[in-house]
Parts: sequence; C-alpha cells; structure tokens
Amino acid sequence: MSFTIAVAGKGGTGKTIFSIQVSNFLAKKKRKILLVDLDINLANIHFLLNETPHKSLNNYFNQHEDLQNIITEYSDNLHIIYGLNSYSIADIPFKSSIDNLLKDIQSLSNNYDFVILDLGAGIGELTMKALQIAALKVIISIPEATSVMDAYAVIKMFENFFKPSEFKIVMNRCLKKSDGLESFSKLSKAVSSFLKSSVNLLTTIKESKELRHLVAEQTLISQEDSEDNSMSEFMMAAEEIDKYIHLTNINQPSEDGLFTTAKNISKSSFIL
Repeated sequence: MSFTIAVAGKGGTGKTIFSIQVSNFLAKKKRKILLVDLDINLANIHFLLNETPHKSLNNYFNQHEDLQNIITEYSDNLHIIYGLNSYSIADIPFKSSIDNLLKDIQSLSNNYDFVILDLGAGIGELTMKALQIAALKVIISIPEATSVMDAYAVIKMFENFFKPSEFKIVMNRCLKKSDGLESFSKLSKAVSSFLKSSVNLLTTIKESKELRHLVAEQTLISQEDSEDNSMSEFMMAAEEIDKYIHLTNINQPSEDGLFTTAKNISKSSFIL
C-alpha cells in the first residue's frame, strides 16, 4: 500500500533538502519512492541534484504528456518528477490543472511505497490540496519566531478548511537541540490552546556546515556515507516515517472534492 507524504513550510527552512534526503534514505531501505517537486515557480530539486531534466511538469502542462512519461529514474528505487521551470503560474488554468495533477499523482502512487510531495512556501491552494491527500503531513520549521508562526498559520489554514489532522513537525537548522525543542513546545502549546488540536515532533536537525557545502556543490546525495550529525538525523527521520507508516492505522483521505468550502470557524492567533 502506498502512502503520500506532503512536506510544507516557510521558504528557507530546508523543505527540499529534507524531502531529498528522506527520499534517498528510504530508497536505500529498498522502499520504492516517487519524489515530486510541487514548488510551482521555484522548483529546485533538479538544481540541488545537479541534474538537467529531460522532462518535467512543463511537459505535463504544456504538451499534455502523461505524468508517467515524465518520471525520471534517478536510481532503482528513487524516481523523481521534476518541477516547473521558466514557466509562469499565471499561465496555468490553476484549479482544474492542479486537481488533475493531484489525481494523476494518486493514480501513480500504486506503483510506489511512498510518494513525497515537496511543496512550495506559503499556504496557497496547491499546498492545501496536497496536504489534504497526504497520509502524513510534515511541516519544516526553524527555531525562529517567524518560521514557527508560519508553521502555525499552515495548520490553522488547513483546519479552517478541513477537519483537524495530525501534523508532524521537523525543527531544522538548530544550533542546539534545546533550541528546536523550545520552539516546538511553543508551537505545540499554541496549536493546543487556539486550534484545540495537537502536533507531534518528528525530529530536530542541527545546523550543518557540511550540509551547506553539499548544497553549494550540488552534491546533496553523496555516494559516500557521511559522519556529519545532520545526515544521521535525516536518516533517523526516514526511519521514523517508515515505522510510523507501517505501524499506524492512518485514515485515508476522503474521496470528496479536493477543495471544499471553508468552515465558519474563528481561531485566534498567537504571539511568540
């Protein structure tokens, strides 16, 4: 059975790096992975992997190619759908095209153990729809007030439109583990107090000079094992996701329309 994982959060938090690393570690565990770059306008998975895609979502939207035909087999167990590049979101007949894209992704998911959706920053319609179809919703944050508030905003917006759902939080780029734990605690208390729901901490990941170097060199997936702590933390996150999916009875998303009318609920904001 396939499970879809949506990775959301503010720009600059490391969503794409997390998506790539977790996809890679799950693929090394012999899981069949489809990684999809859904960061419309700012797709960068191909850049971080130093790849020049022969096909991408441009082909899907422009030439109306089947989604299956634009998949790149990066490795035996890791397949990638590269995102839009040099393409304006204004040119997409957004609602119908995005609905069709997500339905096509769901159809392809039967061929994989995990489908990982790397979402763009913010809380737009695509992010909300992708989160709705995901069995596991992951928000990447960093231990800064604005980032934590943005994570809260994603959860609040989602729960205004849909029923409360479990979110897994990753506190990334932490100078100290305690920084991540403290920021998560603030987010958790706000979600509990104002939204009457809860979040769970998936992991904290330390700031890493080696990781920044790999990003700069576009060698994010190295052929050699790294002794850097952040690499082991990504691996642990992948292990936790694998274990969570296989041990938890996750309710599947509703077959109703992808985007329903917002509930008439007033939910307070918070101050860090």
